[in-house]
This record gives sequence, structure tokens and C-alpha cells, in this order.
Amino acid sequence: MTDFAFAGKSFDIRLDNGVVFHNTFAVEGNRMVYEKIDGAVEGGSEEVELFVAEVASRMYLVGWNEVSGAAVAHVMDFKTKRVTAFRSLDAGGGRTGEVHTGTLEEVKRGG
Repeated sequence: MTDFAFAGKSFDIRLDNGVVFHNTFAVEGNRMVYEKIDGAVEGGSEEVELFVAEVASRMYLVGWNEVSGAAVAHVMDFKTKRVTAFRSLDAGGGRTGEVHTGTLEEVKRGG
């Protein structure tokens, strides 16, 4: 297991646009399964390879590429439980990007 604060854990990410993701991270911190559980994009899921850097104590830049061609990056701050998310995707014959803020909450499985 790595020293990443998220490794081997699951989190609900709630973004300012109403979209909610459930992200489950591998014990090694190098893969994640995301599930779109609420909002405009509800219903999809994918397992992705992660690219991770600790940018400050308990703050991580976590990026991945999706099968759809979207590139995603999250700054996850475990001190404040806040997320800043960037997504870049093909749209209208070019590329577009968007930035959102949100919260992260650990989801603990059974007691």
C-alpha cells in the first residue's frame, strides 16, 4: 500500500454542478473505478489508470484519461475535504474544458 491518503478507500465526490461520483481507489493508489451516481451524467462507470503527485501535505493531483477521450484531473485536499476538478473533452469540432469545485467524503464499508 502507498502513503496516498486515498489508497484502498472509497469516496463520494459532490461537484458544484450537481454531479456526484463514487470513486473507489486500488490499494496501490494507481487505479480507480469511478461511478456516476447522480446528476446529468448518472449511470456510467469505468476503471482508469491514475497519474498521481502529492503537491502538499495530504493534497494530491490525480489525473486520468477516459475511454471517451476525456482527460480529467482532480486536486484532492484531504485537510479541507475539498476537490477542484478539471475535465477536457472533444466538443463541437474542437476541445473544450471545464473546472468545478466540490467536496469529498470517505465512504466506509460495513462495520
